[in-house]
Amino acid sequence: MVNHPLPLLLATALTFTVSAPQTIASGVDDLSFSPTPTETLVSLKFPQAGDRGTTQSSGGGGTRGGSCFTQANTNLRIVAPSQDTFTATANPSLFVYVPANKGVEGEFVLVDGAGELIHSQTVAVPSKESILAIAVPTTVGLEPGGEYAWAFAVNCTIDNQVVGSAVEAGLVRQELDVEITEQIEETNEPLSKANLYANQGIWQDTLMIVASLPEQRQELVELFDSVGLGQFSDVPILFVGTDEAGDVPLTN
Repeated sequence: MVNHPLPLLLATALTFTVSAPQTIASGVDDLSFSPTPTETLVSLKFPQAGDRGTTQSSGGGGTRGGSCFTQANTNLRIVAPSQDTFTATANPSLFVYVPANKGVEGEFVLVDGAGELIHSQTVAVPSKESILAIAVPTTVGLEPGGEYAWAFAVNCTIDNQVVGSAVEAGLVRQELDVEITEQIEETNEPLSKANLYANQGIWQDTLMIVASLPEQRQELVELFDSVGLGQFSDVPILFVGTDEAGDVPLTN
């Protein structure tokens, strides 16, 4: 197992003075997500909690010195059924919920299993609540079988004092069986691809596909409901970057 690198990075690599909470799952150290569910999906639903490991219970993130958000008891949250998830692609989009806020700046960082910072970028954050889909750029690319951790932080100024919030998560690039890979490559229908990924417990890719199909809103609602994330069904999803930045095209 690799050492969890994000608490140090949040203190040194990010441009914000934000402390990561100790209650958040320990990134790449404790990946308990099971990539092989036991059920066969007939609709776009993700495996039940018993099949996918420990669900996220501390997704509120860490704050210091007040709140940048306009409503009480709201905070950043990783949009996933578990704090640690899988992808099968080199450049996935990673999803984080940002509540309505007073005007914040955001920063995304990605580290590898050795704790090395491999990517950092500033992210424009809208003042209205939204889900940001942040693409891992093609200049980076996740290695097959690689373990990673990522974090997203925001800050704002309240009474001349900088305050902020942060969340972090673990990520593994899963190598799929040849047969499954061929099925995905041969399938032209996006929702069929999403179902294949869901059957393998690959959350990031499942959500990437469905979120990029605005005409398939009901399928997105169904997917969120299947993992207890129904509260996000009506929140707009904004892709950060361009077509070249990741595997999913820019969608408003």
